[in-house]
Amino acid sequence: MPFDSDFVPGLFVRDDDEGLFSRDINGQLVRLDAPTESDYEKNVTLQIDGLPVTVPLAEPLTDANGNVVLDIEGRTTPRYTTIYDAARKLYVENPGDEQKIPIPVLCHQPHMKPVAVCRLCVVQIYGQKRGKRAAERKLLPACQHQVKDGMEVFTMNAAGPDGERVRQTVKVVTELLAADHLKPANPPELATELSHFNELRQMTERCGADPLRLKDRLLMKAPPPARPYAGRREADSSSPVFLVDHTACILCDRCVRACDDVRENHVIGRTGKGVTAGIGFDSNLPMGDSTCVKCGECMISCPTSAITFKPVAQINIRSNGHSRRDEVLTARELTSDPIFAGIPPKFLLWQQGLVIRRRVKRGQVLCRQGDPGNTAFIIRRGRLHVSVYPPVGQTGVSWLGRRKPVFEAELTPEDMIVGEMACLSGSPRAADVTALEEGEVWEIRRNVLDRLMRLPSQRKRFETEYRERSLDLALQNTDLFKGIEQEEYRQIVDFLRQRLSFVTVQAGQMLFEYGQTAAHLYLVRLGHVRISVPQHGREAKVLSSGPGTILGEIGLLALRPEGPQSVDEVDRALKIALDRAGDDLSDVFPPGPRTATCSALNHLELAQLSRTDFLRMLQRFSVIRRRVVEQSLARVRSSTIGHRVLDDYVANGLYEGQSILVLDLDNCTRCDACTKGCIEQHGTATHGTLIPRLLRAGPRLDNYLIATSCRSCTDPHCMVGCPVDSIHRGKHLQIVIEDHCIGCGLCAENCPYGSIFMIPNERATMVLPHGDIVSSSGRVTQLKAANCDLCDASGELSSPDPACVAACPHDAAHRWTGPELLARVMKAHAPDLAAAGLRGRMSAD
Repeated sequence: MPFDSDFVPGLFVRDDDEGLFSRDINGQLVRLDAPTESDYEKNVTLQIDGLPVTVPLAEPLTDANGNVVLDIEGRTTPRYTTIYDAARKLYVENPGDEQKIPIPVLCHQPHMKPVAVCRLCVVQIYGQKRGKRAAERKLLPACQHQVKDGMEVFTMNAAGPDGERVRQTVKVVTELLAADHLKPANPPELATELSHFNELRQMTERCGADPLRLKDRLLMKAPPPARPYAGRREADSSSPVFLVDHTACILCDRCVRACDDVRENHVIGRTGKGVTAGIGFDSNLPMGDSTCVKCGECMISCPTSAITFKPVAQINIRSNGHSRRDEVLTARELTSDPIFAGIPPKFLLWQQGLVIRRRVKRGQVLCRQGDPGNTAFIIRRGRLHVSVYPPVGQTGVSWLGRRKPVFEAELTPEDMIVGEMACLSGSPRAADVTALEEGEVWEIRRNVLDRLMRLPSQRKRFETEYRERSLDLALQNTDLFKGIEQEEYRQIVDFLRQRLSFVTVQAGQMLFEYGQTAAHLYLVRLGHVRISVPQHGREAKVLSSGPGTILGEIGLLALRPEGPQSVDEVDRALKIALDRAGDDLSDVFPPGPRTATCSALNHLELAQLSRTDFLRMLQRFSVIRRRVVEQSLARVRSSTIGHRVLDDYVANGLYEGQSILVLDLDNCTRCDACTKGCIEQHGTATHGTLIPRLLRAGPRLDNYLIATSCRSCTDPHCMVGCPVDSIHRGKHLQIVIEDHCIGCGLCAENCPYGSIFMIPNERATMVLPHGDIVSSSGRVTQLKAANCDLCDASGELSSPDPACVAACPHDAAHRWTGPELLARVMKAHAPDLAAAGLRGRMSAD
């Protein structure tokens, strides 16, 4: 159809000008400057299909989780607001409204950097030229084109010739793509299910495209088969999890950006040129031979059938703990629910089985305090009661002899979710959850919850719920707030609720450095911190602190070893200073320097409190002030002289072990009875053959051998990223690997201690092709992970009874926690420590 528009010379941008240059209102060539942070305050008003929308000229760059990206100096990275961003603001008000956006996309996703290669998002743009309305000569991609004040945009939903031009263009582009790349998904047994989630197929239906009219066989006699392009692959089934069909690839680069930018694995890239162009893994290796970690981000991001998952990778959860009334929710049911809007449908299909509908009765217990937190519960209907009890041995017993809860709450569907923090961290449940009436909950596993919390629309809601509800539970387990009377504890929590901020620190990242001026107090919620105390320019002492400890209070109070020697004197002096300061605590006394360097040993989550709020808390609550003084003096008075045992303890990661297999070398005779007992106990039940789950080898701590066996770490590295969620906590917080393990080996790679073994599973076989010969295949045994599950994977025992310990005839094998092991070793070195002057409390949490 002819384009009906007045052509105004000078408005249009030549093809070779599109990259770095633009033209001003007079048509003069100018360089396009990068956006700045000041552009956040500049508003731009434009029209999309006649509807006005106002957006900022620029927005901060965000990552895949919707978090604002900050540079090393804490500054944001501005990016220009695009037409697609403006359309999202105009049409998306609630989760699930994304389908209302009249601009289709294939190569773009909101969390990815736009590349504008598919050209399905093209729109007609009008601007002002010397006071006259004029149209752009070309249709331009909305995902990449920045907004301008007074701009008029017409999409494929617009009426009139402009909308018709866009519709016809999008239709032809879709037909060109579909004619060559719209193919049935592999494998055939999943083709029907996967076809519903093929975005290219959905696009052909949306715009009424007919790719068959462009097929060669309908236009002319079919040409002879072409020779395979050099360096380009077709079918690739080398991965144990995924199938790759290079002929279905439209080169949208979504898999490349997912691998590089979202996951930062840097495995996938472009290879070849022209007709041989395609995606490649590493140096164009088969996917199974590359360094792919099988996270599935590329498959989830792929809009076609180019990357799909194998049937063996489907979820098959054990039915333990579920009743006949429970049912698995399908991907179609989840995609139609607003809560899951924004999660890739292909991900929900792949993870089908990880969301279960449970209909609960009044009085039914969903979980108990101390149980492994492998799932979270989305509240759909009914009311739930949450009860937190004090640890065994603490006060809090009612007149009936029952434990009295220290915290209670009632949750409704307005609260949306419960149990999410235990599920994400792999930590034990922090409370009992009981149904107050008949209702319905959706029980979700870690993989789905992680993806759900990555949605910007839901993450903000989760953070608000955590601040309002879960903060009470988080502070209960810290050294500073443990055991305080309930009424006073509630007052402290209410005081901190709006003053605490939450910080996430990655492994190896520094929290603060020795000598820096103290500005914040930190409460460790999840993970472990490495504390390094220097002396005379070298590291003299290394400690570790885990969940429940506080950091930074010594510097905030400017305490010194040569100061007052009693807790009463320091507490009295601090109280007088705070009372004199009144409401102005900023200059009550200058902050001191940090006395140690703290960095994250693993994934770390902290609650952060400013120095002013910290001092105000001490001024208002005397019990907290007294505790801070006691803990601070105990630390500041300890000598900075370290010990080699502490260094080895931290270096070998023993601080996070909850069940370490320790062999006392003074008693061990190397009879190997522990290994034999392990093999006999497990038999052939899991792998169809006899296998050991421990190796009588590993590092030493003094006269103890740390055997290579699962330690049940507080921060389970092995559980991170499992593509089918087949690894989780057991009843005794041990690591359990379920039968639907696909043998990808990611858990074994993630375990820093070599405690997971990949062994052929004689009970499960699969058919794989021989190399590149498609017609030739063979049956092979599928790998399956194996680890120590404390001889109770099903959770039938009240307490674990590992056969390796029971089988030892010389009392040489033991299962201890890291702190228990350190205490035994340090007890033997007490004379050395006393001689060296190492006094006070040594943290081994």
